[in-house]
Amino acid sequence: MSDTDTQQFVLTSATGEVIAHGSMSSVMEHLPDTHARDAALSSMLRTATDAVEAEQRRAEAYASAIQMISDTVEHLTNRMDAYIARREDQRRRDAEQAEREEQEEIQRTLDALPDPDDAPIPFHTPTGDLHALPAPEDPADPADDSGLSGVTATRPVADPADLGGVPDPKQVSQPIAISLNEE
Repeated sequence: MSDTDTQQFVLTSATGEVIAHGSMSSVMEHLPDTHARDAALSSMLRTATDAVEAEQRRAEAYASAIQMISDTVEHLTNRMDAYIARREDQRRRDAEQAEREEQEEIQRTLDALPDPDDAPIPFHTPTGDLHALPAPEDPADPADDSGLSGVTATRPVADPADLGGVPDPKQVSQPIAISLNEE
């Protein structure tokens, strides 16, 4: 600071009115084409330039933050999509595996069944034709290897009491036999 900057000056008009007062620099700032005015203008220009640069840096920082958030959301979305795709693939593979296991179990069950073409028919299959039936086998036959030895088979016989009682044979009307042939 020079000596003139610390001194107080007063600029008055011809009528005695005070036009400006203060240090020599502050008084000279108002006059065009002075060193003080140029210094004041360059100071204002520096302040405005600094403010614009600060605003640009703030806008760049804001844009950078927005870009980081956007990138993070995109990354998270991609990870979620990949996770969902993996879960769907795993679910599909599990369903296919369950289907294969079910088919294998069915095939094992079918393979365990005896072949109907090779097995002897243990009972008579009615065809509707008249034919002689074989004599019934004795179920207590020790030569029988069906695993039913010692088991006796009986035919179910209706209890006459369950059928509403057996009518007395004397009361049952006998069929009438009529011979149409003359003898």
